[in-house]
Amino acid sequence: MENAHYEFAIVGGGPAGSACANALLLEGASSVLLVDRARFPRDKICGDGIGPGVIAILDALELGHILDGHRRVTQMVMTSPLGGRMTLNDNQIKNQSPLGYVIRRTEFDHALVNAAVHRGCADMTGWNLETVARADDRWRLDLTNSQNGEPCSVTADVLIGADGATSRVRRLLGQPFNHEKHVSVSMRILARTQPTFPARQELNVEEKLPIPGYAWNFATGSGTVNVGFICDTLTYKAHGRHLREILTTYKGLLPDTLAYDETTRHSQILPLASQMPPLAYPKVSAALIGDAASMINPLTGEGIFYGMEAGLKLGRGLASAEKTQEARARALVTYEREFRRTFTGHFRGNYYLRKLIEKPALFDRMLRAGSRNTDLCCDCIEYMMGNESGVGKKPLYELALRTMLA
Repeated sequence: MENAHYEFAIVGGGPAGSACANALLLEGASSVLLVDRARFPRDKICGDGIGPGVIAILDALELGHILDGHRRVTQMVMTSPLGGRMTLNDNQIKNQSPLGYVIRRTEFDHALVNAAVHRGCADMTGWNLETVARADDRWRLDLTNSQNGEPCSVTADVLIGADGATSRVRRLLGQPFNHEKHVSVSMRILARTQPTFPARQELNVEEKLPIPGYAWNFATGSGTVNVGFICDTLTYKAHGRHLREILTTYKGLLPDTLAYDETTRHSQILPLASQMPPLAYPKVSAALIGDAASMINPLTGEGIFYGMEAGLKLGRGLASAEKTQEARARALVTYEREFRRTFTGHFRGNYYLRKLIEKPALFDRMLRAGSRNTDLCCDCIEYMMGNESGVGKKPLYELALRTMLA
């Protein structure tokens, strides 16, 4: 493998990177390399929610079978600190459902990586990226084995950074990390429950917890519940409480039938899409996708859908381009233009909705209005979660007007 050359090198094997690898290979790319410091399966700190937008992407990648055996969410609940409660049950939905799945990232990410490898992707998961340099119109990646420190160097025509919130590729491309006002922090813990909860998602804005911010408990339907909390960095600092303490407070509000596994309690930082860096670097044949590109919803903290959509768009565009630097440069520019055209307004709207949560009375009104109108409830959930059918289709002012009139 030493000195091997690839058309595309993807650093980061999460949903964005592995979706891109699958898209490239499905569209006929001849050689794709996937690098990740972790070996899969591996855990990832996340709420584990998979929305309908992801379902559509899996279908486009011919990977819908990954969802086989999992229970689709049957209920979503949102609550406000003033008592407002919006509940959507699957049997109330008349049109396309905004409900998805709750699947452990340990399993979901592993399935995506395996699919790419089975399609012919070179597998260098379990390898650390040490340095990257560009010379002679190629990228050189110096790697070391995560277990034994063995060194290895490879080259690639195109470099794709999908290496998470603290992306090394992003830094090497000269892009700083987000300002703290465009970063959220979160902590989650996993629990077992008897009897098993049905597959459901609940989001709570609580008076005892920092606002704006919300807590969640997501049940897989198979006995596991994901419990966590998220808020922006400035709110967290102003609140003056450790994330562990905030999470403990929320756990005290949940049923005492939950048996928590303390070894699964971890925190993470989330760079928000309210401050995305440049996505494409056509002069040097590189791109950023997923958390590395701050593709995280400013309201919900959700990033799987956006990262996978970026990976799908980028992979398709690059695979269909001629194998010249000029053609690939055009494909990179097109990727960024199309992604921003689709999502810039959506991210901006969710940033404004986050401001709404700062005023509990307005958020409470939205929930109460949604509880009286199932169509409005579905549209609100779809807008906040970034489901594929809703992005850019229903402007925020329309939802606000319907909320006021409901």
